[in-house]
Amino acid sequence: MHNSTKRTVIKLLFSMMRLTFMVLTILLSLTCTLLAFSGKAQDMDKTNISVNLKKARLGEVFDELEKQSGFSFTYPTRMANISPVSIQVKDQSLKEILQILANANKLKFTRINQMISVSEVPAPATPGKISGKVLDEKGEPLPGATIKVTETGTAIQSNVDGTYQFSLPPGSYTIEVSYISYQAKRVTGVLVTEGKLTQLDIAMQPAKNSLNEVVVTSGYKKASVEGLYARQKNNAAFTDGISAEQIGRTPDKNIGESLKRISGVSTIDNKYVVVRGLGERYNGAMLNGQLMPSTELNRKQFSFDIIPSNLVDNVVVSKTITPDMSAEFGGGLVAVNTKAIPTENFLSVTVGESVNDHTTGKRFRSLKLEGQEYWGGLSDHRKLFGNFDWKNTGEILALGKFATRNNVNYLKNTSEFNNNWGLSEFNPPPSPNFQLAYGHLFPKAGEDGKIGIIASASYRNTLQTQDIQMSRDGFANDSTGTFAGKRYGFTTNIGALAGVGYTNSHTKISLQSMYLRTLDQQLILGQGAHGDNGYQAALYDIATQTTLFQHSLKGEYSPNKEGIKLNWNVAYTNLDRQKPDNHIARVGIAQDNPSLDQINTSGPVDGGFETDGGAGRWWNRTGEKNLGWNADLAVPFKLNFIPQLSNTLKSGYAGWYKDRFLFVFNTTTLSDVSDNPPLSQAFDNEHVTGITYSRFGDDFHRKAALHAGYAMLDQKIGKLRLVWGLRAEYYNLNKVNGVLDSLFVLINQGQGNKYKYDYSDLTNREKNMQFFPSANLTYRLTPKMNLRLAYSKSIIRPDLRELSFFKEYDFELGGTYEANDPIHSTTIHNYDFRYEWYPEPGDIISFSLFYKDLDYPMEIYNLGGNRQYTLRNNKSAKNKGIELELRKSFAFTGLPVIKHITLYSNFTALDASVVPMTVCHVLKKVYTFY
Repeated sequence: MHNSTKRTVIKLLFSMMRLTFMVLTILLSLTCTLLAFSGKAQDMDKTNISVNLKKARLGEVFDELEKQSGFSFTYPTRMANISPVSIQVKDQSLKEILQILANANKLKFTRINQMISVSEVPAPATPGKISGKVLDEKGEPLPGATIKVTETGTAIQSNVDGTYQFSLPPGSYTIEVSYISYQAKRVTGVLVTEGKLTQLDIAMQPAKNSLNEVVVTSGYKKASVEGLYARQKNNAAFTDGISAEQIGRTPDKNIGESLKRISGVSTIDNKYVVVRGLGERYNGAMLNGQLMPSTELNRKQFSFDIIPSNLVDNVVVSKTITPDMSAEFGGGLVAVNTKAIPTENFLSVTVGESVNDHTTGKRFRSLKLEGQEYWGGLSDHRKLFGNFDWKNTGEILALGKFATRNNVNYLKNTSEFNNNWGLSEFNPPPSPNFQLAYGHLFPKAGEDGKIGIIASASYRNTLQTQDIQMSRDGFANDSTGTFAGKRYGFTTNIGALAGVGYTNSHTKISLQSMYLRTLDQQLILGQGAHGDNGYQAALYDIATQTTLFQHSLKGEYSPNKEGIKLNWNVAYTNLDRQKPDNHIARVGIAQDNPSLDQINTSGPVDGGFETDGGAGRWWNRTGEKNLGWNADLAVPFKLNFIPQLSNTLKSGYAGWYKDRFLFVFNTTTLSDVSDNPPLSQAFDNEHVTGITYSRFGDDFHRKAALHAGYAMLDQKIGKLRLVWGLRAEYYNLNKVNGVLDSLFVLINQGQGNKYKYDYSDLTNREKNMQFFPSANLTYRLTPKMNLRLAYSKSIIRPDLRELSFFKEYDFELGGTYEANDPIHSTTIHNYDFRYEWYPEPGDIISFSLFYKDLDYPMEIYNLGGNRQYTLRNNKSAKNKGIELELRKSFAFTGLPVIKHITLYSNFTALDASVVPMTVCHVLKKVYTFY
């Protein structure tokens, strides 16, 4: 072997020895490291450590553990400042201590050699919810339907009102729904988002062949659209409405403002509704299933501005009648339903304020404010002899403060009348508003039930100054000088609601209590040419306080899956409406073209209730206790000889009981203004010469009850659906007619016991029992189009107020409003046709024709043009017209703001004719012999 070759081999062997040595060294090092790690692991389990720290930072805790354990901790800098951390342990292993820290502070510890990495445990994903209703082919709830989530196997039954709800981790799910004698339905692609609610109403269709199971599969979008259509298109009557979600997108403060957003409905002063051109008495109001009393003293109408919008779940306006509705409306029945059982837990607080460039920071005038007005309370200076709680004028006169001389009733001591004609001024701040709403759901209440509670409160105070011109109350309506001035409005609205409810697959019960209070003070100051006394200044002070309590108990029960359903409700309402110490004064002006601040008065002073002048002050109050009830049973059935025809028979009993009182106390203040005092001093004690009261006021207290029974048949075959039936109502209107009572006393005055007039014909003018048939026919042209025909008979009865014998100043009429004619109820025959097209969910295009034939319609008449008004019957009237309606949602755009916009448009053309009636009273004597 050559030397070079030997050297090469030796070098190669040497290199291999070096490599072998290095590998052995590494292996020995790894082995030692593993042994060390194992020993350290044993140290973490067995080494005892003692720590006693209170309210320390987390970094300080880790520093102490490093000193005692030999391990180092690595963590983000911000984590070191987490505090307070308290730990007191003695002779515990590091592993146990780290477990304590992990549980208390949601931490995760990861060991890397002799270093321990610390990180925060991420919060678990908040589950989302799928919620909605299961509906049948008529849009009615299906209780007891089985709803299943395919991915989890979770299954529940729909509640008695068709509602259901799942709480699921975020993801995509498939929902399956089944119900006896209906096609099963599978909905795919239902997305659940973290912490969000996915709404899904599911419309079911009857099974065509009970021998073969059919499963209909559709995507989420198509299924949700079908569910919405089922409710929109399948109402038996002609209806329109607005939901809480839609109301929440608007700036509306109360339902009076929201109603004008419903197609075919307009409002007056954001308070009173007009439906199809018919206002006041021709529309009905329901709150939580109970017919509401009139809130107005001189009108049969409900003031919807007293209901705050945040308390409301939905509003539905029915324009045609079915037998299960009250028969007492001709234009529309406005049903307001407040929130009941919540679908999820929530807490919302809203604080806001509004600025009016004509009012905020500008001079505002009113009668003296004492502070309680901001909470809906009445000013103490408006009390009559120190009291608000008068029930009738007899209580007032019983004090003995009035006397009679020369047939005039006068106040003995005029200083006992509070002089509050003086005005106060201030610059109002922005108008505040607050809303609070809370709901909580207790999901486990029995096998499948849940209990929910809800509470809500709202407050709003609004001040508004308006420039006005008017020609009422005798002021001119021409170039001679229309009344011009300012209107100062001060309004406070307070509302509160509390409710509790229980629901499961068979039963739903809810109890709600609601409190509403509104204070509305309107002060009008101005001047103009008056028809009686030339150029005058005038002051009108109209203050109204309305307080409403309502307690309602409602229930639904469905015993099985056959579709049988029992509904019932009982509601008690207490309404108190006062107009305390309202003022009216018209005075002459002692100088030319004065401002309102500089008016010096001159005679005559008028506006009161006496023929010889004087300013008017009056108190009135109406109170009503109203108990209402309703119960009905719906039973589906089939006819063997027409198996394709589905039928539901619904029958029920409803009624109400009213206990109502009202009074009007009219006074006239006579004043000597010969020294031309300023307007604010014209009625102080130095100038008042006398105060009188008018016996032609009002004292009314009656109790009345109505009982109704009804039967309704809902039939559907193919594309046709017919809902028809009969309603019978018993109401003894003659028994509560105060006008007739007063008229009979007048007729028989001075006749003695032997001779008196027979007025039995008047007391039998109206039948106690009335029958009201109705029929609603719907033909489905396409899944998105309907043709509808309807007929119904309805009635408009005079309000209890209009059956009393009264006289009162009415600012809206601009004169005195009195009742001295007996009033007959109005009966109406209603005929309706409607074409409706629903292009997309929430959209509608419709065309309607309506014709109404009215017998004995009621109308307010001006008596001889002297600013005296009364309610009278006409012989008949015809009301016909057309309606066009368009509603388009921009949800299809998907844009953040645009998608919440909905355009509304409606057009109504009316043609009405009235045949007046002249009433002649023929008296005949009845001779009674003894």
